[in-house]
Amino acid sequence: MIVGWCAALATIGGALCLYASAPHQVLVRHDVAGPLCRVVGALLLLTALVLLLTVQGPATAVFTWATGAMLVWSIVPAVVRWWRFRREAAR
Repeated sequence: MIVGWCAALATIGGALCLYASAPHQVLVRHDVAGPLCRVVGALLLLTALVLLLTVQGPATAVFTWATGAMLVWSIVPAVVRWWRFRREAAR
């Protein structure tokens, strides 16, 4: 059970780090994130996949891993844009 939670946290963290390393993201300044976030994100996603492979079958693990990463990459940009829009509208 704990391995599954660790895999979920590693997937979320890795996807967030890879998102932060993208040049057109608005979460953090790109010069701050840059290549370090790219390496950390890739390592976290790889760790998450290995952890999922230990508790699930290969097809299920890859599906769970990819779906989790895509979920983060779909929701985070929309939430960040909405949050910034609300903050600018309040001014």
